[in-house]
Amino acid sequence: MRRWALIVSCLFTLCFSRDVSAQQSEVESKKARRVVALSSLSADLVVSINPDVLIGVPGSSLTNQDPRYSGLKRVSNGRSQPSVELILALNPDLVIGAEGFHSRVLNSLNKLGVQTLAIKVNRWDRLEKASHTLESRIVNAGSIDSRLSQLCPSQKSPNYSGPSVLILAGVSPKLSPGQQSWSGSLLDRLGLVNSTKGLPGSSEFSGYITMSNERLLMIKPEKVLVVNPAGDSAQMVRSLIPFFPRLKVSDFKVMDYYGLINPGSLSSIQKACTALSSL
Repeated sequence: MRRWALIVSCLFTLCFSRDVSAQQSEVESKKARRVVALSSLSADLVVSINPDVLIGVPGSSLTNQDPRYSGLKRVSNGRSQPSVELILALNPDLVIGAEGFHSRVLNSLNKLGVQTLAIKVNRWDRLEKASHTLESRIVNAGSIDSRLSQLCPSQKSPNYSGPSVLILAGVSPKLSPGQQSWSGSLLDRLGLVNSTKGLPGSSEFSGYITMSNERLLMIKPEKVLVVNPAGDSAQMVRSLIPFFPRLKVSDFKVMDYYGLINPGSLSSIQKACTALSSL
């Protein structure tokens, strides 16, 4: 009797294992094998998870200078919208874009039967969420959790508070990060105090508030970070010095747009975090 029970148990276990294996194979077969990324950040995430599936990327300063994308089709140029025709010609089974900026293109592709994914990375936790989502949608995906944690190790601690930092991006208008912004989340992650975190206000850019000259005079930061996407950041620094007479010239620092304001890529994020950690 015991022998018969053992045989039945073994057969049940074998059948169950086969069913689980079959289900896993079916799930894996539905995952993306041909992926087009419409932003430099999504391209970086995909190539970090599985470089073999990426077939199309945007034509930007970040992707054009990266040898990992050599030979891949460019589906856009600069800030222009991606070409639906170029994307369709690549026959992708997944197209990844930025929520909002690529919504029109993604909707058009959806109507044509192409699977799409819109991601929004405006905080650090959204970056982690985006990477996990992509890992679940891409075939033979590798985890990049450890790489993300190494890019910008958290220094947030109840026993530590870094210097108060004012970030100013652009000239007219000048923008500073609020609570729900990418640069604000980096300051928080590194234990730095965001000088404009509690200020009310808004701007055309989600998560950022407009800074008037009057507001600048009210804030007493210990460090000022300047980002001028149009160039001539040195001139911008000189124009700001009179607003903060207590600060030395060395308390002003010019930062890159990519990494601090726009995540851009994993390497640009790491560069920004390294610069912030040195404040």
